[in-house]
Amino acid sequence: MLDTKINTIIFDFGGVLLGLDKPACLKAFKDLGCDEIEYYLDNCRQQGFFLDFEEGKISNEEFFIQLKNLIGNKVSQQQIEHAYLQFLTDLPDYKLSLILDLHKKYKVILLSNINQFIYEHCKKKYFEKNGHSITDFFDKVYLSYQLGICKPDEQIYHLMIEDANLIPQNCFYLDDGKANVEVATKMGFQCYCPKINEDFRFLFE
Repeated sequence: MLDTKINTIIFDFGGVLLGLDKPACLKAFKDLGCDEIEYYLDNCRQQGFFLDFEEGKISNEEFFIQLKNLIGNKVSQQQIEHAYLQFLTDLPDYKLSLILDLHKKYKVILLSNINQFIYEHCKKKYFEKNGHSITDFFDKVYLSYQLGICKPDEQIYHLMIEDANLIPQNCFYLDDGKANVEVATKMGFQCYCPKINEDFRFLFE
């Protein structure tokens, strides 16, 4: 049961709400001839131009040009996008229902290291259906590519705190990245680090 002073629930996206399959994505890129992909790709924080993409420093077009150059052969944009999307598995309906239920009682926020391509894909696939929009699920959405900074940098938390007028001690934050949780805990947030594919509904019973 949550502390009675909690009035805000903050969700990370990938690894908490959305399932991730890094091995499948690595295999898909290696099948295209991109053996260097392991350096760039991580569940919580990317490297190189992948990180630039998540911090909004390069556009969708620039990212895919650099990725195509990295692969170094005549692969199509469609093949590259397909390989990249193998990173994602699913966002279960029970988690969507949970967010809607929590939204009735708490302020609900999304805080994610994510790029524009993945976010737009997921927003349309998971949140813009059955007559819903993203605002039905979250009061505020804070995305690294829009803010220009990635977790676990403290600045992204400070930006969220100021914009949403939060008191960290009154917030319950779920993130699968240990470094992200460590920073948030030091800042006063009450935190939980879910295991892979964990059903964490028991936290809100």
